[in-house]
Amino acid sequence: VECVDWTGGQIKNDDCSDDVKNVDLSQVHYLSGPVEIEGAKPGDLLKVEFLNLGPLDGDEWGFTGTFAKENGGGFLTDHFPKATKACWDIEGIWCTSRHIPGVKFAGLIHPGLIGTAPSHELLEMWNEREGALVAEEGTEFEKTLCGCLHTRPLACLPEPKGAMLGKLGHFLDKHEKDEEWDTVALKAARTVPGRENGGNCDIKNLSRGCTVYFPVFVEGAMLSMGDMHMSQGDGEVSFCGAIEMSGFLDLKCSIIKGGMKMLPVVGPSPLCVNPIFEIGPLEPRYSEWLVFEGVSVDEQGRQHYLDATIAYKRAVLNCIKYLAQFGYSEEQVYLLLSCCPCEGRVSGIVDVPNAVCTLAVPLAIFDRDVRPPADLEHFAKGIKAITRDVCISEEGGAVPYDPRLDE
Repeated sequence: VECVDWTGGQIKNDDCSDDVKNVDLSQVHYLSGPVEIEGAKPGDLLKVEFLNLGPLDGDEWGFTGTFAKENGGGFLTDHFPKATKACWDIEGIWCTSRHIPGVKFAGLIHPGLIGTAPSHELLEMWNEREGALVAEEGTEFEKTLCGCLHTRPLACLPEPKGAMLGKLGHFLDKHEKDEEWDTVALKAARTVPGRENGGNCDIKNLSRGCTVYFPVFVEGAMLSMGDMHMSQGDGEVSFCGAIEMSGFLDLKCSIIKGGMKMLPVVGPSPLCVNPIFEIGPLEPRYSEWLVFEGVSVDEQGRQHYLDATIAYKRAVLNCIKYLAQFGYSEEQVYLLLSCCPCEGRVSGIVDVPNAVCTLAVPLAIFDRDVRPPADLEHFAKGIKAITRDVCISEEGGAVPYDPRLDE
C-alpha cells in the first residue's frame, strides 16, 4: 500500500515554514484505503502483520514542524506560538537535517494512522462524546487541563470541507451537489485522534515485524492507513511532529473469527474496546540515555492532582531548556524531541499529589557530549553554537489555504 504524506503534499522541502503556518487542516489526514478484507464481519479480530515499510522511491525526505497558535497549535503552544519547520534527508535508516545540524539517528518507520472503519453506532458514540467536550469550552464545565494546554479546538468535529468519503467521492466533486454525500459528510468522523478502531494513535513501535489485532465493526473491516513516519519521539510533542513522509507498507491480513470478544470492554458499550499489538524485533539500539523528570506542577507553580499530561509537559520543557545550553535553539530541541527516538514514560501515578513522567534522550544522536560537565567554566568557553536554525514564521496572521480546494 502506497501513502502520500498526511497533508497531501502541502508541505515542501524548502527553507520557509509558511506552508506549515498556513496549512489547511480541514482535509487531513490523507489516507490510503479503505481496503476491504474478504470474510471479515463485525465481532471478528483483524490480524495485521507488518512485513516491510519504507519511503517511496525518489521521495526520501520528510519534515517536522509546529503549527501556528491560531491554526492548530500544539503541546507547547503557550511557549512556542509560531509555526516552525525542519526538513530531513533520509538515507537508508538514517536521518539528518540541515535545519538541526549536529544530530543523526536511525529511524523506525511506521504509520501514524491505521485502523478499521466504525459502525454507525460507534460513529454516533464518537460524535456525541466529542461534541459534548467541545461544548464545554469557555464554560464552568471546561476541564482544568484546558488552562495549561492551549491546543484548540478541544476536538475536531465533522467538517464537510475537504472531506474524502471513500467511494462516495471528494468534497470538490460532491459538496452541495450530492444529497447522500452531504448527509454523510455532516456525520463522518475526522481522523485526528486515535479511537476504539485504532486510527491516529502515533505509536512508533508499529514497524517491521509487529502484529496488530484490530476490532472489526463493519463488513469487510475496511482498513485504512497513512500518516507515514520515518521516526518519532514518544508523544509526538510538536503535533506536526514526527518525520512526516510519503511511504509504503507491505501487510499480511488474516481474520480471527469472533475474536473481538477477547478484547476487554471498558465502558458503557460492548463497542468500548481497543486494539492490542505485538512489538516487532527491529528497533534502533541505544545504550546511553539522559533522562529528564517532570511532575504535575505547572509553570506557574500550581499543584495538579496526579496529572500525567502536566508531568510530561514539564519533562519536555526541562529537556528543551537543558539542551538549549549546548548551542541549540529551543525551537530546534522542541522539533528534535518530537521526531528522534526518545522514550517517554509514566513513571509514577499513585503517590499523591504528583504524577511523575520521564523523557529519555539517547546520547549517541548528538555530535557533542550533552551530559552535565565537570568544569562549568571551561564548558561555557567551549560551547559551539549551531549556526543554522529551523525555519520560523512570523507570529500571527495564519490563513489556512490549499488552492486545490478551489479547483
